[in-house]
Amino acid sequence: MTNTEIMEALKAPFKPEEVMWVIGRKSKDKSKAEAMAYISSRAVMERLDEVVGPDKWEVEYIPADMGTATRTTYKGEETYSIKGFLAKMTLHLPDGDVSRMDGANCTDFSPFKGGITGAMRRVASAFGIGRYLYNLPRQWVPIDQWGNFTERPKLPSWALPEGSVQEEPEPSQSYHREASYEEPQVHTSSTGEVMMPPNTKYAGKPVSSVTDFGYLTWVVNKSRFSEEVKNAAAKVLADQQAAMYDEPA
Repeated sequence: MTNTEIMEALKAPFKPEEVMWVIGRKSKDKSKAEAMAYISSRAVMERLDEVVGPDKWEVEYIPADMGTATRTTYKGEETYSIKGFLAKMTLHLPDGDVSRMDGANCTDFSPFKGGITGAMRRVASAFGIGRYLYNLPRQWVPIDQWGNFTERPKLPSWALPEGSVQEEPEPSQSYHREASYEEPQVHTSSTGEVMMPPNTKYAGKPVSSVTDFGYLTWVVNKSRFSEEVKNAAAKVLADQQAAMYDEPA
């Protein structure tokens, strides 16, 4: 293929099952949310392998630190760091190499992986991969009481690959999770300590022994863990903050 043909192939729409959705803004009554579409970094890699060739592309990641800035919150003035990654993607095309660069901030949860993943998706968009998703019409989709879509968002016909059909999900495939939702179980040790839930980052460890305060903050504010786990994490954070202000003996 020529350079022009390769660039056009990179821009092709993805199959509906390859497009992922995340909740954006919610309606005032919390019954609907704006559906935001994106593709995973793995889908980007597969597209590059398929169109350009597995040995014909590469990505270089460069840490970026722009220092600190101040913002106003309901708690007052807050200083935060501006850190992230720049991604330089190079395609080795028949008519010569082509490179483009873009970047993304580190995320609050899993900052290293989140920053790299975001940077890769953004630089892929600079080559046209998945860029059409930015042009999707605004779409509001029903959500349940836990903030999950109760039906799959739909793509317009122009955002589908040629010959692709967007099928309606069967009831068993519905995004609604209320029927299968179970209250999270509380796990305690023989000494009565609250343990981190299974299949989590610190599974099987007492909450009181976890020193990853960023993760504990996520547990308290955003996780769906039990109230016992959240309360135990909040206590660790409170003790850590109190220790910071303790006067030296």
